[in-house]
Amino acid sequence: MRVELRFFAGLRDVLPPGEAPYLAELSDGTTVRRVLETYGVPEEKPKILLVNGRHAGPEQELKDGDVLSVFPPVAGG
Repeated sequence: MRVELRFFAGLRDVLPPGEAPYLAELSDGTTVRRVLETYGVPEEKPKILLVNGRHAGPEQELKDGDVLSVFPPVAGG
Protein backbone atom coordinates (compact mmCIF):
# COMPACT_ATOMS: atom_id res chain seq x y z
CA MET A 1 0.00 0.00 0.00
CA ARG A 2 1.07 3.61 -0.49
CA VAL A 3 0.99 6.13 2.34
CA GLU A 4 1.96 9.78 2.11
CA LEU A 5 4.41 10.81 4.84
CA ARG A 6 4.64 14.42 5.94
CA PHE A 7 7.24 14.98 8.65
CA PHE A 8 7.69 18.57 9.81
CA ALA A 9 10.48 20.76 11.22
CA GLY A 10 13.50 18.73 12.45
CA LEU A 11 11.70 15.45 11.83
CA ARG A 12 11.77 16.13 8.09
CA ASP A 13 15.44 15.13 8.04
CA VAL A 14 14.62 11.46 8.73
CA LEU A 15 12.88 11.04 5.35
CA PRO A 16 14.88 10.30 2.22
CA PRO A 17 15.83 13.46 0.33
CA GLY A 18 13.70 14.41 -2.62
CA GLU A 19 10.26 15.70 -3.30
CA ALA A 20 7.87 16.34 -0.45
CA PRO A 21 5.51 14.84 0.47
CA TYR A 22 7.17 11.44 0.50
CA LEU A 23 5.21 8.41 -0.74
CA ALA A 24 6.09 5.25 1.15
CA GLU A 25 5.35 1.68 0.09
CA LEU A 26 4.25 -0.17 3.22
CA SER A 27 2.91 -3.62 4.05
CA ASP A 28 -0.78 -3.99 4.86
CA GLY A 29 -1.41 -3.60 8.58
CA THR A 30 1.56 -1.29 9.18
CA THR A 31 1.05 0.87 12.27
CA VAL A 32 2.07 4.47 12.86
CA ARG A 33 4.61 3.17 15.41
CA ARG A 34 6.21 0.91 12.79
CA VAL A 35 6.59 3.83 10.36
CA LEU A 36 8.26 5.92 13.07
CA GLU A 37 10.62 3.04 13.91
CA THR A 38 11.42 2.44 10.23
CA TYR A 39 12.41 6.06 9.69
CA GLY A 40 14.36 6.38 12.94
CA VAL A 41 12.11 8.75 14.88
CA PRO A 42 13.11 8.23 18.54
CA GLU A 43 10.22 6.73 20.52
CA GLU A 44 10.94 8.94 23.52
CA LYS A 45 10.68 12.13 21.44
CA PRO A 46 7.23 13.64 21.97
CA LYS A 47 5.33 14.27 18.80
CA ILE A 48 1.92 15.12 17.37
CA LEU A 49 0.56 12.37 15.11
CA LEU A 50 -2.21 12.90 12.55
CA VAL A 51 -3.69 10.44 10.07
CA ASN A 52 -5.75 12.17 7.41
CA GLY A 53 -5.83 15.30 9.57
CA ARG A 54 -7.14 13.57 12.72
CA HIS A 55 -5.21 12.82 15.89
CA ALA A 56 -3.83 9.27 15.87
CA GLY A 57 -2.11 6.96 18.29
CA PRO A 58 1.01 4.93 17.59
CA GLU A 59 -0.95 1.68 17.32
CA GLN A 60 -3.27 2.94 14.58
CA GLU A 61 -3.06 0.83 11.44
CA LEU A 62 -2.58 2.72 8.22
CA LYS A 63 -4.57 2.10 5.04
CA ASP A 64 -3.76 2.62 1.39
CA GLY A 65 -3.96 6.32 0.54
CA ASP A 66 -3.63 7.58 4.13
CA VAL A 67 -1.63 10.70 4.92
CA LEU A 68 0.53 10.45 8.06
CA SER A 69 1.68 13.83 9.43
CA VAL A 70 4.22 13.93 12.23
CA PHE A 71 5.05 17.14 14.10
CA PRO A 72 7.66 17.73 16.81
CA PRO A 73 6.49 19.32 20.05
CA VAL A 74 5.39 22.91 19.61
CA ALA A 75 6.75 25.54 21.97
CA GLY A 76 5.95 29.18 22.25
CA GLY A 77 4.16 31.75 24.21
